[in-house]
Amino acid sequence: MPSLADRLAEVDGWAVDLDLTEGLEPGAVLANAELEGCRLDGSVLEKAVLRGCRFTEVTFTGCNLSMVDLAGSRFTDCRFVECKALAVAWSRADAAPLSQRPWDMERCRLDLGSFRDTELPGARFLDCSMREVDLGGADLQRAELLRCDLTGATLVGTDLREASLVGSLGYAFDPADNRVRGLRVDAPGAGGILRAIGLVVDP
Repeated sequence: MPSLADRLAEVDGWAVDLDLTEGLEPGAVLANAELEGCRLDGSVLEKAVLRGCRFTEVTFTGCNLSMVDLAGSRFTDCRFVECKALAVAWSRADAAPLSQRPWDMERCRLDLGSFRDTELPGARFLDCSMREVDLGGADLQRAELLRCDLTGATLVGTDLREASLVGSLGYAFDPADNRVRGLRVDAPGAGGILRAIGLVVDP
């Protein structure tokens, strides 16, 4: 069965508006490919290496990206739906800082991943599992993390100005350690913030 690398080789590494289902074997390298407006459906890229690739307005649906090495790849206005992406160092990717929504993730499993020091203003995470995710130092201004499981997530030095955590649970952080002006939270989630600064929350 041809791999994603084989399929892209047919178009000289530059794919536009293609529907792709091929994947990569663990450890396989896809280098310097450019995908624009493509749709990856069910592709298995677990433990593969995406080195210096460019993804623009690409939709990933039902893909397995667990432990993929992003190695300087760039994602611009991409969407991830129902993807499994465990233990991914997203901080190794090159997020497009001028994009309004560099990453849009819906119903994805992102546990144990790292977004440390990433530039993600305006990003959207909806109904995602983000247990033990490292968000330290990330720029999440105006980002939406809605109805996400943030149990054990690291939030230190994170820019959450005008972001929203409405509907999300499991997070606990000291506001003094982050930038939080205009951050929107709801009552159930706010309990973790109050406990982090030593306040007792009565039921």
